[in-house]
Amino acid sequence: MIRYEHTQRSYLLHWLVIPVLVVVVGSVLLAGVGLGVWLLVAVYVVAFAWLIATFSMLTVLVDGEQIRVYFGRGWPRKTILRSAVASIRQVRNRWWYGVGIRWIPKGALWNVWGLDAVELELRSGRIFRIGTDDAGGLLAALAL
Repeated sequence: MIRYEHTQRSYLLHWLVIPVLVVVVGSVLLAGVGLGVWLLVAVYVVAFAWLIATFSMLTVLVDGEQIRVYFGRGWPRKTILRSAVASIRQVRNRWWYGVGIRWIPKGALWNVWGLDAVELELRSGRIFRIGTDDAGGLLAALAL
């Protein structure tokens, strides 16, 4: 039984696609290149769109025994046993920690937008931060 499920979206990342595509396609048009370059640009555009679609959504699921966190439609993903968590707390990330999957002091951060996060201190001593726009709801679900 899932006790908590929340998906945070970053619409700002979607808007990044437009200027990047305009610059890339405009540059190729102005350069007057051949089919090979157009194919390379097409691969680049598809890969960029996939990255944006994947890393603009972060879903957190909490049930009786596990905490599951995943980007996009399910990959990359991480599962943490609740029994492996020593403590939880709400934290505020530094702005330079950024978005995506990041290594931070003593652990990792998964984030799509904003500075708020819930930090899980694991029994191993490592930390795992989950960026969220619903820190109160996630804390309440983890406290059960």
